[in-house]
Amino acid sequence: MNEPHPLASGDKSQGTSKKTAIETVQQQIRERVISGALGPGERLHVDKLRLEFGVSTSTMREAISRLLIDGLVTSEQQRGFRVAPLTLKDFRDITDARKMIEAQALRISLSNRSDVWEADLVAAYHRLSRIEERLIGEGKPEFAHDWDTWNSNFHDCLVQNCDNAWLKRFRRTLHQHSYRYHRRLIGDRSLPRDVRIEHKAIFDTAIAGDIDACVAAIEAHIEKSYTDLTQQHDLSE
Repeated sequence: MNEPHPLASGDKSQGTSKKTAIETVQQQIRERVISGALGPGERLHVDKLRLEFGVSTSTMREAISRLLIDGLVTSEQQRGFRVAPLTLKDFRDITDARKMIEAQALRISLSNRSDVWEADLVAAYHRLSRIEERLIGEGKPEFAHDWDTWNSNFHDCLVQNCDNAWLKRFRRTLHQHSYRYHRRLIGDRSLPRDVRIEHKAIFDTAIAGDIDACVAAIEAHIEKSYTDLTQQHDLSE
C-alpha cells in the first residue's frame, strides 16, 4: 500500500496558513495606515516589516500589494512601496463620493425601518452622546478613541437596514479613507464645530422618518469635515 506523500496532507493547511498570514498582515498594516501610525508618504520597508511580523518576503509583498488595490499604498517602480499621500483634492473626491453613497444607503435603510433598527439607533445615539459629553462638553481628549468607535457605530446603525450589499461595501471603503483625514481634526478645539448638534439633527430626523431632512443633515455633516480641514491649510492640493 502506497503511503501518502508527507506534504500531501499539509499542502492544503499550508496554503490556508499562508492565506491567513497574508490577511492578518494586510489588516494590521491597513490599521496603521488608517490610524496614521504609518504617515502619508512613509516608505514601507518590506524586509523590516517582514522581520517584525515574522513572515516571508513573498507574504509581506502580497499583503502590501493588496493595499494597492484599496488605494492606501502606492508603488514606485523599482523603489518599493509608500503610504498613499493625503491631499485636499483626494479628500474632496472622497467627500463627494461619500455624500452620494451615504445618501442612497440612508434612503434605503430609512425606507426599511423596523422596531429593531429604531432600538439599535436609540442605543447607539445614547452611547455616542455620553462619549461626546465627556470629549467635548468636559474637554477630555482621552475619550477620542472611544468617540471614534461609537461615532462609527452610530453611522453604521443609520444604514444597517440598507439591503444593497454593494452600497454598504463602497461606503465602508470610503469611510476608511476618510478616517485618515478625520483623525487630523479630532481634538482640534480651535475649530468652531460642535458635532453634538449635527448628530442630534441626524438622529431626530431619522427617528421622525423624515428621509429628505435626514439625508440633508448627513450631507452637511460630511461636507463640514472637508470645510474644517481646508481651514488647517496643511495639505497640498
